[in-house]
Amino acid sequence: MNAFDELTNKIKATEQIIDACKANHQALGLPKFISELEIGSLQQRLDELKRQAIEESEIQAEELEVKMQTKSLPSGHIPIRTLTTVLGGLQALTDCVANTLFNQPSNRGPIPQEIVERNSWILKAVKAGSFIAVIDLKHENQLTIDESPQHQIISELYSLFNASDEEESLLEAISALGTRTLKYYTDWTKSIRDLDVPVEINWLTTRANYNQETRISFDPSKAGKIFTILNERLTSREEETVLEGRLTGINVRTNSFELCTSDGIKIVGRIVKDRVTKSAGYLDKICRAELIKVTTQSSAGKEKVSWILNDVAEREN
Repeated sequence: MNAFDELTNKIKATEQIIDACKANHQALGLPKFISELEIGSLQQRLDELKRQAIEESEIQAEELEVKMQTKSLPSGHIPIRTLTTVLGGLQALTDCVANTLFNQPSNRGPIPQEIVERNSWILKAVKAGSFIAVIDLKHENQLTIDESPQHQIISELYSLFNASDEEESLLEAISALGTRTLKYYTDWTKSIRDLDVPVEINWLTTRANYNQETRISFDPSKAGKIFTILNERLTSREEETVLEGRLTGINVRTNSFELCTSDGIKIVGRIVKDRVTKSAGYLDKICRAELIKVTTQSSAGKEKVSWILNDVAEREN
């Protein structure tokens, strides 16, 4: 367990102690000044732990080790074309996933510059052994101890990578990530196939989710199979739609929503990041929701539908 995780556990434990003390003081009927004295001391400790956690989060980063097995070259050598294609494709995929999580999944228009700047990989070291590039994705400064946006992005990337090369599992993984991610994952796997370079990616971050496999391999054959499925067997389309209904749920932390339409259909999906605060004002109200519907379909006809809440307004009279 690293320093950040230890601080997180201490913060949670202190918060639980404060809540328990408040309940006990109320049950015992302690004078207010005595209760405030004990709670105040605990609150000072909590504030200090949170300050330390914020400082620690500023030096946290997601780290990947990308190994490319070049042929007929000495250890530690690599063609520039191979290096830029593999790492550039990984950066493009990261941008796409970040855009889906914190903006919207559409393939229309450029990715906001803010998202691009916050999620740029940095080449920090190279190693021998075929050719190994170590890249860093710095965590942005946070005022909370929630999982960092960058950690969320890599978790989603690994969910996609762990979908293997089977059509149904790829459908499940790619459907929620949008048409832009589908396009760039298709291009990247085709490049690995065409370059004929095995690629291995190892997630080195100590806070990685160990319920996931953190070492992923793409040999040219596997990459080619994934490319064929994405390019020939899976289709994805987007459409804009407007529905009226009651906004029954908003999760500000995960940017998610639940909408019950007038005909009783429940729709669950993500909210465009800059519409979260506005949407929260319509919670449990009948409203007019502007939605993006993303439908991904397999060659067998199986469909997965994802929804994005693009805007919300008063319903029309």
